[in-house]
Amino acid sequence: MLRWERPLVVAVCGAPGAGKTTVACATARRLGVLFLTRDAIKVGLGLSSASVAKDGGVQLNPDFHIAGGPLSLRAETVMANAARLLASSGASFVVESSVLSHKLLDVLLASDARVLAVHVVAHESVIGERLRTRAAEGGAVDQQLSSQFQRGEMNRSIFDPPGGVDAVVEVDTSDGGDPDIEPIEAAVVALIR
Repeated sequence: MLRWERPLVVAVCGAPGAGKTTVACATARRLGVLFLTRDAIKVGLGLSSASVAKDGGVQLNPDFHIAGGPLSLRAETVMANAARLLASSGASFVVESSVLSHKLLDVLLASDARVLAVHVVAHESVIGERLRTRAAEGGAVDQQLSSQFQRGEMNRSIFDPPGGVDAVVEVDTSDGGDPDIEPIEAAVVALIR
């Protein structure tokens, strides 16, 4: 894990289906730092309250399948607390969530960390297709998000990175394939100089 004079946090946000997890994972791998994602925390919380289904599989609590529900809010709190601990210990890391919530942003800005916000975008048609594909695979949350997207309830502006950060980079993943994270690397270099 990289350690600089001051920790650096790359905070990746964007609409569901934009490709933010792919971008965040590639960035963390390239920088050699931890990758903190709300979805993984939510899965961990979901498994902690799961039970065995009649067919022998895992049965998650119904709250798990509600985007923005109680479990999502708990995951946001856990993520903000983890980010606080990492930043206060001097660790640099990548954090990913659809929206850089006030709770998470306040934690990051209160630390001594430099914060690079990365806004991941894609053409509407690409996001729509990605969400339809996920929904077809049967995920209840993905079906909910796809439905919201089709009704026009996911306004791009709500995913815009907030002010107060040290720098902002936009990455467009519309063309598919490996994401171009060179602009992120260039911003990191500029921030650590």
